[in-house]
Amino acid sequence: MDATMATRDVHLRIRLAGRVFDYAATAEAARNMIADCASRCWCVVELVDSPDDLHRLPRLPCERLFRGP
Repeated sequence: MDATMATRDVHLRIRLAGRVFDYAATAEAARNMIADCASRCWCVVELVDSPDDLHRLPRLPCERLFRGP
């Protein structure tokens, strides 16, 4: 993933214990979180195609923890 794509924000939807949480996160953090969830099966994560709403969404909590390899 090039640097421009990695820092681009995406809409991330997390389904956990019957609840839905919507967040904005960098593409890199979203990719790493999806990989983590896929390996542990602790929640369902979706990327939502709604770029107009990104400025209204809260940031993914602890997003910086998902920005590394």
